[in-house]
Amino acid sequence: MTKRSKALRTGAVIAILGLACFAKTPVVTGKMVAYDPFLHEAKDASFVANKEIVILEVPGQKTRYVKVVFVGFGTTQIDKKYFDGTVPLAVQALRDRTCDAGAPKLITQVSLDQAPGSFLLTDAFRGSPPLQIKKLECYDATGKK
Repeated sequence: MTKRSKALRTGAVIAILGLACFAKTPVVTGKMVAYDPFLHEAKDASFVANKEIVILEVPGQKTRYVKVVFVGFGTTQIDKKYFDGTVPLAVQALRDRTCDAGAPKLITQVSLDQAPGSFLLTDAFRGSPPLQIKKLECYDATGKK
């Protein structure tokens, strides 16, 4: 390999890595269909990270419904105004295939014998819940917008 071709290849690798470093995190936008009520209510103001999991209806994508996971040290990961399901939520999120889920159990009210992993429908979707969600692609929210 000549010095010139080696320099060109090294330059190309540096350029590709540089562009990858400056790539923007994709934004997922949609109305909140449901959320995990146990994770939402069981938040401590401590040194342990709190988690919030929501299902968003995202128009214009191949998958209509996605699962978004928020993790943070505060007691509020998502503003209260999004929990009625009428205001679109926009978050910077990366695709995370490790937390994809099958058909979620959607409920209209919380009960004592509720199974973990159930999602409480927001007010906007209680009257007309999604017919069938077969698979939820998971996204890890890295920042709020």
